[in-house]
Amino acid sequence: MTNETFKLIRLYTGLSQQGFAEKINVGKATVSMIEGGKRPITDNVKSKLASHFDLTDDFFVYLEKMKSISHINNTIK
Repeated sequence: MTNETFKLIRLYTGLSQQGFAEKINVGKATVSMIEGGKRPITDNVKSKLASHFDLTDDFFVYLEKMKSISHINNTIK
């Protein structure tokens, strides 16, 4: 999972960084650093996301594929 995917999930849920941090039981600074690409997404954080928002591994794979397709489309234009 990329930092962009992490942020997309937060935006999709409509939560602020603080609200998102509270939902997945991490600090707001952690959310901010992950979104800014300054901190990797650990398996622990990914697990918290998956369990709190009912996200499966297939969901994460799908998101990455969609981002790849979007990148290809933007390159072609």
